[in-house]
Amino acid sequence: MKRILTVALSVLFILGLAYGGASYWIGSQARRFHDQSIARINGSKDLKASVISYTRGLFSSRAITRLTVRPSRKGSPISFEVVDTIYNGPFVFLHDPHLRDGLRPVMAVVRTRLAPGPDTGAVLKEIPELAYAEVLTVLTLGGNASSYLDIPAFQHSFPDHKGGQTAVKWGGLTGKIHFDSRLSKADGSLNCPSLLVSGQDGQLQVENVRGRFGSHPGIQGITVGSTSVSIGDIKSIKDGHSVFTLSSADLRAQSRVEGKKISGSIRLDFGKLDTGGLGLGPFAIDIEARRLDAGVLARFQKLAPVLQREEIQNDKAAKYQARILLLKMAADLLAGRPELEIKQLDLRTEKGDLTGTARLGFDGADKGFSRNILLLLASMDANAQLSVSQALFYFVAQNALDKNGASGADQAKTDAANLAARFLAAKYMISEAGAFKSSAAFKHGVLTVNGSRLGLSKLP
Repeated sequence: MKRILTVALSVLFILGLAYGGASYWIGSQARRFHDQSIARINGSKDLKASVISYTRGLFSSRAITRLTVRPSRKGSPISFEVVDTIYNGPFVFLHDPHLRDGLRPVMAVVRTRLAPGPDTGAVLKEIPELAYAEVLTVLTLGGNASSYLDIPAFQHSFPDHKGGQTAVKWGGLTGKIHFDSRLSKADGSLNCPSLLVSGQDGQLQVENVRGRFGSHPGIQGITVGSTSVSIGDIKSIKDGHSVFTLSSADLRAQSRVEGKKISGSIRLDFGKLDTGGLGLGPFAIDIEARRLDAGVLARFQKLAPVLQREEIQNDKAAKYQARILLLKMAADLLAGRPELEIKQLDLRTEKGDLTGTARLGFDGADKGFSRNILLLLASMDANAQLSVSQALFYFVAQNALDKNGASGADQAKTDAANLAARFLAAKYMISEAGAFKSSAAFKHGVLTVNGSRLGLSKLP
């Protein structure tokens, strides 16, 4: 019996040493991931990170990092500290709703929270719930990572500049994101159920904001993927009157690789938009860009952060050189003969509807045409169709012609009617079934509008 007990204790001792060694080695890998994350943050333009301390332990480690947000426009940087508690694998015994799958091997689990201090003390005192806001990151043994964001709900009142109180009811924010082992592919989602801000003068309410995204490597360093954002409702009330309403808004964008080119699209829909004047909606617009040169896009991607630097924005000579460079890149992009298309434009209003489609492309085999305006015009192949209700046309024209109300309502109506008469006489538009319609095409330097051919020299 004594011999069996000795063997059992020896086995347990060996297993303990093995687990401790494995945990220590995994801790080294977790430290490397932490260092890579800091380097990735410092690679961005508007966010910087510096490690204040890193305390290494056998089964867990603790790091304090200072983050500084630098506004792109003029403004003071915002700094705060976060604390990372890193639990080393291969097994982590941590009670958390995101670890409900039970005991499973992991490299590490990292819990990130705001660090109490001079930068965040006042905020945490006013909103103590933020002390429990966290990002939980699970690193698998295979190198993949999953992060979960939780900002708890709260309800508090704050003094405003008028001596009153502003009540904020925040419904919380949750999110998740998954990375592959190379951190090149990612997909995730965000969800904000509600936000209600109430003050003496009015109220702002936002409901059901959701977002999803996914990205993966494309070609020549270009990342492609998809993004979608939806908003249930936004309502703004001032002095008891509605000043802004937006309902059922949805924005979707995606990009993809097609051969050696990049194509992308963006679509915007909403059910209703009311700014206290003309009620709009439903609305839908779908725009697609095809055959974009990946090399030019890659050059612009590298150049964009440089062009946003404050020293360039404040230097007239540098801004001029940057403008010349951008024009050259635009010419190079056109040399690839891209295609742009408005596949759908539908707007319903209280004064009638607006619909349209348009397409722009380039023909011809001369790749240098984009550097010569005449060759560019000769190679353009474009067409467009537009239909607008007469009531909507007159409403827009009257408001555009009556700048600041200086002309008077009667004069604005007369000017709008004269404008419509001139367009009809010139056959720029035709009247049909209570709407003004126009169909235009441009090819080989000739513009055709509603069947009438116009040379460039005849344009007004």
